Amino acid sequence: MSKTRLMTAATMGVAGLLLTGCGSAAPGVAVKVGDEELTVRQVDKAAGQMCTALGDQFESQSTTLPMSFIRQGTVQLLTLRAQAMQVAKDYDVEPGSSYYNDVAQRRRTAASMPEAVRDTYVELTSANALASDIVNQVGAIVLDDGGVSDPTTEQITQAGVDVFNQWPDANGIEIDPRYGLESKDGVLTPIDTNTSVAVGTTAKNGLKTEPDAAFAKTLPLTHRCG
Repeated sequence: MSKTRLMTAATMGVAGLLLTGCGSAAPGVAVKVGDEELTVRQVDKAAGQMCTALGDQFESQSTTLPMSFIRQGTVQLLTLRAQAMQVAKDYDVEPGSSYYNDVAQRRRTAASMPEAVRDTYVELTSANALASDIVNQVGAIVLDDGGVSDPTTEQITQAGVDVFNQWPDANGIEIDPRYGLESKDGVLTPIDTNTSVAVGTTAKNGLKTEPDAAFAKTLPLTHRCG
């Protein structure tokens, strides 16, 4: 679970190693994870709420990001959460204390945010803790079923990660190309999925896979966060 990527300058890590097997979702669908579909509207709403939730932090850090980066990170976290919950269902397990402890901590952080965005903030920023919790529970089950007695923490985690990494081959994860995400070596990584060729400086800045604060500040208010 050590491979992570920060979605923004804020504390939103993404356990990308759990996400593999990406393709193209159907029209109107942002992400299809197994039998669950997340619409473009849902992603846009969640991304907008995350921008509001992180507004004060961005302002204090003088941070401005293109909304495309917020949406991209939102897709990553929604996808991770959806996969974790479906793997949990497959193995008949429920999120445990480590996850709920993380949720409690994030609820305390969210207390100063607008009430309308708190649940989304907590749900998305706790996605890593959820995945880690399920990984370890599932790993323990797999090793026990395999007759492994007294496994190490590393063995348990690796067994759980293996389950997560094999899951998309059987169940599928499809992501609309507009979000510029592709699985590379098991990590959900930003890429350029545009079919057109960027010519001008502004167009090229818009295709960068890392946030450009100077470029973000030139965007209309509805296309930037912070």
